[in-house]
Amino acid sequence: MNRRSLLSVLLGSVLAMPFAGPVAAQEAWPARPIQIVVPWAAGGATDAVMRIVATEVSNALEVPVSVVNQTGASGTVGTNAVLQAPRDGYTWASGGVQDLGTYKVQGLLDTTLDDWELFLVVRNAPVLSVSPNSPFQNPQELAAFMKEKPGELTVGTSGIPSTAYSAMQAFQALVGGEFRAVAYDGDAPTMVALVSGEVMASTQSGPGQAAMIKGERVRPLAVLADTPLEITGAKTIPAITDFFPDFNSPGVTIQAGIFVPADAPKEVLDRMGELWANEIANSERLKTYASENGSIFTPVHGDEAKAMARAAVAEAAWRMFDGGTASVSPEEVGIPRP
Repeated sequence: MNRRSLLSVLLGSVLAMPFAGPVAAQEAWPARPIQIVVPWAAGGATDAVMRIVATEVSNALEVPVSVVNQTGASGTVGTNAVLQAPRDGYTWASGGVQDLGTYKVQGLLDTTLDDWELFLVVRNAPVLSVSPNSPFQNPQELAAFMKEKPGELTVGTSGIPSTAYSAMQAFQALVGGEFRAVAYDGDAPTMVALVSGEVMASTQSGPGQAAMIKGERVRPLAVLADTPLEITGAKTIPAITDFFPDFNSPGVTIQAGIFVPADAPKEVLDRMGELWANEIANSERLKTYASENGSIFTPVHGDEAKAMARAAVAEAAWRMFDGGTASVSPEEVGIPRP
């Protein structure tokens, strides 16, 4: 090969390199494992549903998806870990939107709903339940007792404050009267107290009561939401709005899902939207989980998810502030009073 021919070959190779380079360097998402950070301990309701989500997402995207529990500081340790990770679509947060949206007003973590794209899976609503031998046959009778004998109705909840306690407060605000809250350490002891007659009612979440409801150890009067609750092996639990149409407290229903940083690549968020609208929305495993465990299957994303979340967070944030458990006014972080 003469000198001129060799130069032509080398020049052609150099000119070809810019076209081949970017194609080789660009990584199509997803090209490696994805991690879902659960900010609560293994074995809880959030952890359980996220492990099913991880399997469904892994099957759809054909990459490994793992669940990592990073607990501490009311869920902020795990959530902050995702904020500090690269925004490349490979590390997702999870949990309830009421926690995510109120961290800032509680002075726990500098983040708001605007920092995230939401991909919701289930709602866990409080259920107003009594013991099987209770004289109360419906929510109206219980409400009447609260007004006739203020403070005599004992209600078991998993703490003050807690979602269950807030749910009963919301019910009281609507119907009037008074109740006396009795705090226990979690779902199980609260349910034991209700079954034994130590308390007269409870407003623990559907997942917290599902086993007792299916075993007919407690009798649900209504789910404190605008949608009936279906639990496999039990009768349909009517919505509280069937009895009190003006009940509107979205903040007491935990909306659980996946949270992806809003500044993740557009292709990631677009593919996630497609995934939620198709594979997740049609997941028989998630539907079965929800119906067996007292959750309401709610696979929504995008604007619909944000609208649901904003309504719930606004109520929760202002309830915290008015009750003295939030150190920052929701108004200061752009959350208007509902």
